[in-house]
Amino acid sequence: MNRRISASIAAVATLLMITGCVSSSGTPTPTPTVALPALPTEGYLVAQTAVATSLDRDQHVLSTVGIDGVILSSTGDTVAELPENAAALVAAAHARGLSAELLVSNYDNSSGEFSRKIATALLGSAAHRTAVTSQLVAQVTSAGFDGVQIDLESLTAADSEGLAAFAQQLHEAIGAPKTVSMAVTAQSSKARYLAAGYDFAQLRTSLARVVLIAYDQHGPTWSKPGPVGGLPWATAALDALISTGLPTAQIDLGVAGYGYSWPGNGTTGAQLSDEDSRTLAGDLARYDTRQAEWTATLPDDTVVWWSDARSLNERRALALSRDLHGIAVWDLSLTDPL
Repeated sequence: MNRRISASIAAVATLLMITGCVSSSGTPTPTPTVALPALPTEGYLVAQTAVATSLDRDQHVLSTVGIDGVILSSTGDTVAELPENAAALVAAAHARGLSAELLVSNYDNSSGEFSRKIATALLGSAAHRTAVTSQLVAQVTSAGFDGVQIDLESLTAADSEGLAAFAQQLHEAIGAPKTVSMAVTAQSSKARYLAAGYDFAQLRTSLARVVLIAYDQHGPTWSKPGPVGGLPWATAALDALISTGLPTAQIDLGVAGYGYSWPGNGTTGAQLSDEDSRTLAGDLARYDTRQAEWTATLPDDTVVWWSDARSLNERRALALSRDLHGIAVWDLSLTDPL
């Protein structure tokens, strides 16, 4: 998992000249990906809906499976029980030669958002950090996970010391060869990463990898229509992350493998699989070469944006051009084949 792969400039240049594919009916089809050098790839699965066969399609590309996971309690001192099929999913990953890590997050089911209050309840208390660390280690051990990925979002600079302390404590408690990684939200500058609670000078020694969440730039409940994670925006966030001094060999570029809709009648939109996005868009779909995503505006003014196999390959090229460790794709149930 510590491989570094240099960029293939010729392959990247070839990739950027590719045009989209359209079927005889006018409906866009996934563009065949150009052969690029292999990169370690993490694919995420939501445990509640995943089964062992969810890994079959992409097992030849994957190196790690991120299993989502467990959430913190509202008081920040406990985590939810493991999903019933967690151990079976880990066993399925291992049977395919893949590692598996457990995601822990501060997602609040009642609000449908990541909760800073919940994160602060954990990070601001040494006793809570110890309790949660102990529970996570027990869960990792019982289900056979190879590590934990921390996914705490909506933080501020006031959370940075607690986050670093939690990562360090979990790193020490989980013990090699098991690892701790962290998903971080995209920011536009070094200062903004610090303001978002990510002090990488303190964090880097505890983390095997940092996954940049370079998606959800736009979405139907928090913004007007726009790319799920446009390439210029993702590139700027990645370069800002590198400017913090975090080694590129420690970074995975997170990539969306799904779409969103914004209904023209003003009702709340939905998350869509790549396949469902193409079906909805039909022959109105066009590939935005700057954003490296597909989009369509339907006759009823519904807008759709999605990131598919072609989008993934352009972001794989970006990861190679920055000599990153790898990529991470959310999620395997929604995306085109990797």
